[in-house]
Amino acid sequence: MALTLGGGACLALGTGACGDDGETGSSGATSGPGGSQGSTGTTGTGAGSGTGAGPATTTSGSGGAGGGTTTATGTTTTGQGGSGGDEPTACDATAAPDVGKLALAPVVTNLDKLVYAAQPKGSDDWYLVQQTGQIRVFSGGALRPKVFLDVSSEIRLQSGSFDDERGLISIAFPPDYETSGKFYVMMTPTTGTNMNRDTVLEFKRSAGDPYVADPTPTKTILRLDSSQVNHNGGHVVFGPDGMLYVGTGDGGGSCNNDKQGAPQDPSSLFGKILRLDPNAPEPYAAAGNPFPGDGARTWHYGLRNPYRFGFDRATGDLYIGDVGQDSYEEVDYVPAGVSGLNFGWAKFEGDHEDTCRGRTLREGSTHTRPIVDMDRRASATGPFRDYKSVIGGFVYRGAEVPQLKGVYLFGDYTGGRMGALVQCGDKTSPLTLILKNPDPNTPNAPAFTRQGGLPTFEGLTAIVEDNAGELYFVANRNSLVKIVPGT
Repeated sequence: MALTLGGGACLALGTGACGDDGETGSSGATSGPGGSQGSTGTTGTGAGSGTGAGPATTTSGSGGAGGGTTTATGTTTTGQGGSGGDEPTACDATAAPDVGKLALAPVVTNLDKLVYAAQPKGSDDWYLVQQTGQIRVFSGGALRPKVFLDVSSEIRLQSGSFDDERGLISIAFPPDYETSGKFYVMMTPTTGTNMNRDTVLEFKRSAGDPYVADPTPTKTILRLDSSQVNHNGGHVVFGPDGMLYVGTGDGGGSCNNDKQGAPQDPSSLFGKILRLDPNAPEPYAAAGNPFPGDGARTWHYGLRNPYRFGFDRATGDLYIGDVGQDSYEEVDYVPAGVSGLNFGWAKFEGDHEDTCRGRTLREGSTHTRPIVDMDRRASATGPFRDYKSVIGGFVYRGAEVPQLKGVYLFGDYTGGRMGALVQCGDKTSPLTLILKNPDPNTPNAPAFTRQGGLPTFEGLTAIVEDNAGELYFVANRNSLVKIVPGT
């Protein structure tokens, strides 16, 4: 059965994720999904502009982030960024992509609190992450009877009007998983001594059964200080360079009040994309990172809640979905190999300055502008007015849906439309909007029809890809569904 999301409900991916107009209450605890947590009120006016940002460091690849503009509605963008490597095919950003007819086909259904899925390199098996603390394996068309990993003793999710963000959020397999047996999870425990500490752990599969992991972690790769219950980031993925990339939130609270200034400080672990080498000595900083000393693990900074991000397998370019506060959601783009970029939070929300009063950029840095800036204030009239928590996705590099070749897809936890674009070096195409579900009032609009008796497509917690480059949605907190050609 599909999860029904009531009026205004959303995964609490950021303080104020269900709020309006950048306004937050003056006191009180979390009031609901993404609710504000005790701070002085701030108001986002929707005004402001930014300039193209240059990389602080380029370790490989070519091109820097250039200029560009982004519309307030997010319906079109002209982009920023530089060439991230040779394009695998001709790339055209002059027009919105023609996505044709699309459908969703069921892969796994009725798995409670499903939030993420991943495949080890060279495998057709899906490892299915349940927020409540279990990882199940879908192999040969069926769920295996044994649980692969169980950390549920550390997780008791809150229920009711508060949609808890904590728990087990993602899994990542290194390129050598077949031989090493190592894998990595990111979680936020809700009980015990590590409660509310965002954590990355290394585990190994057991010697006796490859579909069951040893229950004791072999390493703690990362453990942040205790913070608020929201803005946990939670995504881990191995990049094209074989390093482990980790998305961390800003510590929670309204306008970064809980860990104020942390996202703008490269030496802080909050509000970052970290680049780690699990095989290096502690603290596992990867060689070639742009900042010295205490900032040695930081790859990019100035983020609020990079809940989902991904690399283009063909170019190595990085796309980040950064969850906004009350006014704007954003998608950020980084050419392959570029490091040290500042995405502006809490001085900027999306491409808009001073939605949080009194915040500043790190001295000497430049704001890197998003390629998509989505207005979701109460006064918004654009296509993303119902967005609450952006979900970053992938560039399609599969073969089964040829009209999507080279198209980047993103979505929202509750919003009714997906976005599709093409990024060509420093140029971003206009967007194509895709309805999550067909609308009889607009029968010609791009939409996902449903196959195999799938229910209405509402909640979205991840966009994932398989080893062939095909794309899937983790939908309704209980299903993994595949994008297939429509009819």
